Amino acid sequence: MTSGSRQSRVRGRIRVRFGETRPERMAFTMNLSASGAFIRTNNVYAPGRTIKVEFNFEDQATILIAQVRWAKKVPPQLAHLLQCGMGVRFINPGPEWEALLVKWSSSRGSH
Repeated sequence: MTSGSRQSRVRGRIRVRFGETRPERMAFTMNLSASGAFIRTNNVYAPGRTIKVEFNFEDQATILIAQVRWAKKVPPQLAHLLQCGMGVRFINPGPEWEALLVKWSSSRGSH
């Protein structure tokens, strides 16, 4: 993972909690990078909103501030069939986040 203009995304399911004032709703990622993530949820926030996202890795949890870039909500009865969720961009994630992401990604092997 380098800090180029286009960050590579890693497909992966990590449990997250998110919310505006505190991370209270639960969801899972579909993919993530050093600069953002796709969170699969039907409890989306409007684009432009700032939220807190808590990532729960096996041995460590970390909270990042993120801005919602896009959101897609679907009827509840179709949520298991259609892609719903939101794309978020991290605000100043710092080198600790990138190191944690690299560690997690390399621990997954060649998935």
